[in-house]
Amino acid sequence: MNNLIKAYHKYKDGLIVTLSFHIILFLLLNINEFRVKKEFFETEMIIDFPEEEIVNDFQEQEKSADENNNFASHQQTNVASNRAADPTNDFFDESYQRELEEAQNLAKDVSQQLSKEIPTIDDLQMPEETTEGIDPDSILNNLYSGESNIEYYLEERYHIRLPIPVYLSHNGGKIKVNITVNPDGKVIEATPVITNDNNKQLLSYAKTAAMRTRFNKIPSGEGNQEGYIEYHFVAQ
Repeated sequence: MNNLIKAYHKYKDGLIVTLSFHIILFLLLNINEFRVKKEFFETEMIIDFPEEEIVNDFQEQEKSADENNNFASHQQTNVASNRAADPTNDFFDESYQRELEEAQNLAKDVSQQLSKEIPTIDDLQMPEETTEGIDPDSILNNLYSGESNIEYYLEERYHIRLPIPVYLSHNGGKIKVNITVNPDGKVIEATPVITNDNNKQLLSYAKTAAMRTRFNKIPSGEGNQEGYIEYHFVAQ
């Protein structure tokens, strides 16, 4: 141990000088390497692409974008087509149509049932228009050619007797009566079309007038005929 201490004191100056030299050399080497790296990173990099290659690359990008757009459009078209072809949609459409028809039939049945409860008035006095003695062709061509208080439709028929109840009530309104006429021209069934704003008195007047209406005869083999009479009641 004493020998080591003596050797240290003998050579310590040399060791310190040697160590200092290596430290300075290490620092110099690292500073130079840092400068080299810095210059390397700061050097501007210029890469020369040929103009033709740039144009081709741009065209490829445009082509790719167009293909993507076409694919997206095709996908949307397929989605729309699939939805249109989806049998579920047909099921709901048919179901809705069926329910609508059932509701309409129900409303029609209710209206017919209520119409049957509308009474006729046997002793109701009202003016009548007759066409006895008038040429039938003249009646078909000229009668009710303009706006009228009474309109009717019965194909290839004309009235022989037409009661006019439209001035009998204090209330105004329009009542449509569906009628069934036999070959002799007699109204055998009259069904007023009931709406929310109908007045019960007007319904009775219209039904009474319709049942009293007479039309010309047709050959008995043609059977009964469906039509309607529409009364425009004038408020008094």
